[in-house]
Order: sequence, then structure tokens, then C-alpha cells
Amino acid sequence: MMAIALLWTAVVSWFLIRAVTPFRHYEMLRPNGSSSPANSRAVTVIVPARNEAANIGRCIRRLLTQDYPNLEILVVNDNSSDHTGTIVSDLACFDPRLRLLHSGGLPLGWAGKPHACCQGARASNAGWLCFMDADTIAEPGLIAAAVKAAEERHFDMLSLEPFQELGGFWERLIIPAGFFLLAFQSDLRRVNDPACSDAAANGQFILIRRHVYEKVGGHAAVCDEICEDTALARRVKGAGHRLAVLGAAELVRTRMYTNLESLWEGLSKNVVEMLGGTCGALLAALAAFALGWVTALLPLWAWHQGSIAAACVISLASLALAATHVSGAVYFGIPFFYGLLFPVGYTMGGLIALNSIWLRWNNRVAWKGRIYTTPAAIKPAQWTPL
Repeated sequence: MMAIALLWTAVVSWFLIRAVTPFRHYEMLRPNGSSSPANSRAVTVIVPARNEAANIGRCIRRLLTQDYPNLEILVVNDNSSDHTGTIVSDLACFDPRLRLLHSGGLPLGWAGKPHACCQGARASNAGWLCFMDADTIAEPGLIAAAVKAAEERHFDMLSLEPFQELGGFWERLIIPAGFFLLAFQSDLRRVNDPACSDAAANGQFILIRRHVYEKVGGHAAVCDEICEDTALARRVKGAGHRLAVLGAAELVRTRMYTNLESLWEGLSKNVVEMLGGTCGALLAALAAFALGWVTALLPLWAWHQGSIAAACVISLASLALAATHVSGAVYFGIPFFYGLLFPVGYTMGGLIALNSIWLRWNNRVAWKGRIYTTPAAIKPAQWTPL
């Protein structure tokens, strides 16, 4: 029994080290506290929007508060069936920095978001292109801080991680568990290391130099990718350019999903790519099931066996893992007991990972009312500005 206790303690220690070490080295971008000069390089913020009537107004109003002097905001309406376009059009009447562009029909072989992003980039002449999702909420100093960091540190592509707002039960249960699973498997220090080939990005905020974007083919080169953000990051880093992913909890926040249906569909769309492919997603699913329920059940079994010393060791290891998840709940600003429910969150996360694998095996991914099947056989050969 003591051998099992020591093995469990070693497993928990490994997972905690994998989770805590990246967090300790997680670099945060802070407001720079100073205004940008009037001759700052032009930035176009491109917001692809499909059926975002619930979010787009708040997103754009906050972008219009940016204190960056040379700024354009371009919303690309991706064939929305709601009032997304009308909301943006009404706001554009009051601020010349805001433009609305309709993406038109979706060409064969393209996913919707890459197409909308590509259309926005082609309609811009700015030296910096900034792609942001419609569900983001920016603080006034966001663009200035991002551009300053990129220029001072010679980043060619900078992706920021917004603070995740969690409003509903399922969001609070599943998303923190998902972040822990990602932390167990990946390390952003490798992404930010120019000597390492690892690449990743968060499509909720990507700032990229225009000439680098064009050099790697832009979104036209990743036109059939479901996770176009990481695919673009791989091309940028693979071409020898500097890539960085930083936290930005003080500068931008988001609420990605508002119910279980949208959460299930959205995460199922991305999880395979986020976890490094089908094998990585399968291993993560199995680890989620095992880690969640072994943590809860192994101490009970140990006490039932009557070995007090081993049961104490096992229980302490499980409590350490539970305490870590309680700390995660506190970080997200949600009640602490969600951290204690992490076995349920891991179970749901594992099921989502298995569903994502199933969708890939069947070449059928649904998102925003579209069904994506096999990748395109033909991609646009090069960047073509409008």
C-alpha cells in the first residue's frame, strides 16, 4: 500500500510542477502608463464577426476608447444572419476610425474566420495588423502597450491571452480544468524561445507586422485551418521571425461562451489542435479521467484498506492537487468550491476532447452555423492585396 501511496505522490508532484512552473514564469503585459507619440506606426484592428450581435457593440465601443493615435478599426461582417452589420454601421456614423466591410461569399476551401481576416488585411495599409475577436473587451491602453512591447522587444508577432470571464456554471466548471490540462502539457517559455520550434497563438488577440504577415502568406496560407491562429504562428516562427505569447489580464478580457451548447461546440472545434493533434488529445482525455477520479476515490479506498500511514500520504497528495484547483478558482474570481469540483470538470473536458477527436476522424466540424469537412485541395498561392 505504501508503494501505491508513494507512486501517487510522485504523480501528483509531477503534475503540480508542470502546472505551477509555467505559471511562475508566465509573463504579463501591463499598461505602459505613457501616451504613444503622434507619429506612431499605423495600426488596423481587424475584427472578424459572424452573428456577434450580442458582443460586437461592446467590443467596438471599447476599441474606440483606445489612446493610440494612429488607429483604424475594421469590422469584417462574415455573412451574419443577425444585426451584427447594422450595429457596426450605426457606430461607424459617429467615428471615422471605424469601417465596416462585408466579406462576401465564402470561397471553396476556406474556413470562415481566415477568410474574414484575410479580407480585412487586404483592405488595410497599416504597418501593424491586429486581429481581435468580437467577444473581447479592451482597456484603453491595450493597443499602445502591445505595440510598444512589440517594437521595443522586436517581436514580429505578438499574441495576448485575455482574462477569461466565467459567468455560468459550466464555464466555471470546465474552462479552469481545461487551462490546467493545457498547463500540464505545454510551456509558453518554449513558444517564446526563438531557438525552439514550438509555436502557438491565441486568435483573440494577434498583433503582427504587415510585411511579416505578407511574407508568410497571411491567412491565405492557412485558409482551411480550423485553428488558424496557431497555424499562422507556426508559419511565422518557421520563417525565422520572432513570436511571443504574453498574458494581458489587465488589458483585455473575454467571455467566450455563455452556455453549455456553445462551450461544447467551441471547444470541440479546437481541442485537438490545442493539444497537439489526435494523440495528444487522446492522452489528455485519458489523463483527465484518471487524474480527476483517482484524486477523489483513491483516498477513500486507502482508508478502507486500513493502512493509516499510506492513507495519510495519499490523502495529503490529493489535498495538494485539490488546493491547487481551488487557487485556480480564486484566480478566475469564481467561488472556491468550483475548484473542489475539478473531477467533474476534468470528466467534461475529457468528453469534449473525445468528441473533438471523433469530429476529426469524421472530417466534420461545426461552428457558427457552418460545417467544415475535408481540407481544401487548393490554396491561394500568394498574398494579393486589394
